[in-house]
Amino acid sequence: MEYLLPKIKMQSSYRRENYLSKIGHNPCLIAYIDIMNFSFMGFKYGYKITNKILDTICERILKYITKEDFFENIYADDFILILKGEKNEINYCEKRLLKIKEEIEKPISIDEVKENIELNFRIAVIHYPSDFKNIQEAYRYVILFCKYLKRQKGPGIYFLDKFSFPIFDKLRKFTNFILSKDFPKYLIPAFQGIWDLNRSELYGYEVLSRIKYKENVYSATQFMDVLEYFKLNLKSDEIIINKAFQYKLETKDQHVYFFNIIPKFFYQYVELITHIFKNFRNAIDLEQICIELTEITEFSEFEDINNTILKLKEKYGIKFAIDDFGAGFSNLNVFTTLHVDFLKIDKELIDKTTTQPITGYLLKSISELSLFRNIAIVGEGIDSPNKLRLINKIGFDYGQGYYLSKPEIPEYFLKVEE
Repeated sequence: MEYLLPKIKMQSSYRRENYLSKIGHNPCLIAYIDIMNFSFMGFKYGYKITNKILDTICERILKYITKEDFFENIYADDFILILKGEKNEINYCEKRLLKIKEEIEKPISIDEVKENIELNFRIAVIHYPSDFKNIQEAYRYVILFCKYLKRQKGPGIYFLDKFSFPIFDKLRKFTNFILSKDFPKYLIPAFQGIWDLNRSELYGYEVLSRIKYKENVYSATQFMDVLEYFKLNLKSDEIIINKAFQYKLETKDQHVYFFNIIPKFFYQYVELITHIFKNFRNAIDLEQICIELTEITEFSEFEDINNTILKLKEKYGIKFAIDDFGAGFSNLNVFTTLHVDFLKIDKELIDKTTTQPITGYLLKSISELSLFRNIAIVGEGIDSPNKLRLINKIGFDYGQGYYLSKPEIPEYFLKVEE
């Protein structure tokens, strides 16, 4: 999808730092506006219509801001507003924000679309300097605050309140923790078994990221937004891969290790894993390594990606898998185009077979088609004996889920000095 509002985006890119530096201690309201159902609009109408939708939203917001304010389109469908109060009155800013919310929530009429378009908005708000004494920190945390809200809350305006959102204080402390020099020491891998259904034996492990923090162990996915915001996701994955490789080497484990990567960072990961492979090539059988590609619909250049996959397979002998197939808007194009070794079927697609019998026929067809391409099928989210019987009946090759085995951290990694 093309980015929108290029004029505002260009102005913001060089105005933001200057604007923030001149605020001083003048009170202001920082609001992050997130369009909750924008992805669905893109899927339903296409990017030309969504461009017009965002143009309309932008025009409506601009009606209520002054030269003293700041307005930025930071992503395709997300905006940041900094509203200065009249004579430093913060209540005046809140009243203006309410008017902006009422304005942007009005149905949008576009000539090419027969129906009125209604949008849902989630707005995160931080007051400066009452919530944060540093304006740069306040700007940074309003983004993290909204990312937290996306997992917890529906439409509406949410003001940062430490009593209403105690998790935010924890998030702030955690942010300081991951930015510390000791963070890599507490980042450790967990292993979840992938079982060979034909032989009834353990085939390999999906390697997952865990964080040992204050006597507790957390899934890194809980803090993925923070890691990605600070551009630490690639670095954290590098640490996990290296630690898992070292474990495999020292324990002489012969199972296949599956590592998950996000396609939008594909070429960065190619550079990362080839560097790691060079270090371990003579010590580990790289045919026991599989790279899982998730969020596969983000791929736009299948041919280029496929050529890279083929080169890596030829040079190192590693395997590739498509992860979460069937989630979101996955399509068969990735299945028929990319030369992968495994197709991991998303848990939700398997769950649907109990209420939508046609889904079972679809999975049976995919299983049969995979034979022609020499692709093994892995069923994910197998958390009951019924699901295990189901994928066995359909003809899946492998299974993964809590019924078969839960993610576990070897004692080898738990001896982290505090």
